Amino acid sequence: MVKTIKYVINPDGSITLDFNGFRGKVCIQEFQKILEALKSDGITIDGNVKQELKPEYYQEEQEVVEQ
Repeated sequence: MVKTIKYVINPDGSITLDFNGFRGKVCIQEFQKILEALKSDGITIDGNVKQELKPEYYQEEQEVVEQ
């Protein structure tokens, strides 16, 4: 499955990130990378970060080996 991250800037200025194709805690790791990249560009996140975890979060990431 292709991994994608969709960014939505809401009318109130908040940002929604939608992670698709991620299993397990990988999505949280990618989210942390995004926050660090924004911070290095001088963009800070104020306020609380609301996380709505999808069922895939509770599944283990499996490595696929092609032969």
